[in-house]
Amino acid sequence: MRIGIFGGVFDPIHVGHLIAVEEVREQLKLDKVLFIPSYDPPHKKTPTSYLRRRNMAELAIQNNPYFKLCEIEKEIGGKSWTIETLKTLHKLYPKDQCYLIIGADQYQKLNDWKEPESLTRYAQLVVMNRPHSKIKNQKSKIKIIRISISQIDIASKDIRESIKQGKSIRYKVAEAVYKYIYKNKVYK
Repeated sequence: MRIGIFGGVFDPIHVGHLIAVEEVREQLKLDKVLFIPSYDPPHKKTPTSYLRRRNMAELAIQNNPYFKLCEIEKEIGGKSWTIETLKTLHKLYPKDQCYLIIGADQYQKLNDWKEPESLTRYAQLVVMNRPHSKIKNQKSKIKIIRISISQIDIASKDIRESIKQGKSIRYKVAEAVYKYIYKNKVYK
C-alpha cells in the first residue's frame, strides 16, 4: 500500500488542510492518508487540548474514505517528534511505502526537527507549496517530492483570532468542525 502521513497541531484543522492533502493523495495515488494530531508539539504551544484537536480532525475527515485518523502520537506519549512517529509507523506498516506530507513552511524549518536526516529512512518526504512559502532549494541531501497544490490562504491562527473577534469562520472549516467549535466554545 501507498500511505500518506499528515501530522499537525490542527488547532483547528481547516479546509486548506483537507484540500491540499486530497490533491496530494490524488497526484501520488495514495491508498490512504493518516491524519495524525500532534499529542505534545515540541515547537508550538497550543492552549487547545489534544482531545478537542483530535475530535475536530476526526470530524473533518469523516466523509473521505481515504482519510483515517491515527492517534499514534498519543500512544507514544511525550513530545511529538516526527522521527519517533515514523519509526513506530514503520513497525506497523513494514511492507508499505509511506509518504510524509509537509508544507513548504515546515520544510524550511526542517533543520530544527529531531534527526531530520533520518526521516527518509522511514518515509518519502513530500513537500507542498503553500501561500507565502514556496519550496526553496536547501543545501540538504534529503530527497523530496515537490507537489504543487491549490493555493488556499487559510491559517489556523487566523481562524482562532476570527472567533475571538466574533467574525465568521463558516466555510473555512468543515461544517461538522464548525458546529463542534461553537457547541463546545472551543476558542472562547
